[in-house]
Amino acid sequence: MAWPVVAAGCEVVGFDLSREMLAEVFRAERPFAKHAALHTLQADMHLMPLASNQFDGVLAVHVLHLAKDWQQVLRQAARVLRPGGVFIQGDDWIDPQSVTGQLRDELRRQAMALSPMTRPPAAGISKQDYLHQLGGTELEELIAAEWTTWLSPNERLNTIEQRLDAESWMFTDEIFTILFQKLQSYAAETWADLDEKQPVTRRFLLKVSRGNWA
Repeated sequence: MAWPVVAAGCEVVGFDLSREMLAEVFRAERPFAKHAALHTLQADMHLMPLASNQFDGVLAVHVLHLAKDWQQVLRQAARVLRPGGVFIQGDDWIDPQSVTGQLRDELRRQAMALSPMTRPPAAGISKQDYLHQLGGTELEELIAAEWTTWLSPNERLNTIEQRLDAESWMFTDEIFTILFQKLQSYAAETWADLDEKQPVTRRFLLKVSRGNWA
């Protein structure tokens, strides 16, 4: 995701905990592979080895849900931002009435019914509310892209069974097996033909917070 930002004329400092992922960034076949405007570090997002008040923007896409403490990560982001800088969070939206949205919501309901104390890592205060507390008083939400794919209930169930979605990683194998069986029963009761493809509308959102950061 750093390459389009570099290609747009920005200087980018990116980091990852995995040395292997950092090596992927500079594979020879990638465009701009030796571009001087991209700098990489091996680092933990919970403790950014960067000076305070240094950056005009921080971009986080598909990563905050992996944080052990996302509030700590946002505090670090606010620390390195200059006054007036922007925090940009890439976020996904899925039509809640689609097969993907319904199966996602049913999995969450079944998880809460099975274990009422179960809380996903992002539960509680919203990220936008917390950013506001840190000084991000202006918020703009942009639809960067919207598209529709076609997916059958069985295809979506297969993806869930493979545990490709991060929100399923918090469950033990034993708990997940029970939840998946309940999800299969729900699907059988909800759709007459589990192999019939249905439209799934998705959006990629950019949530842009700007302010005088704490």
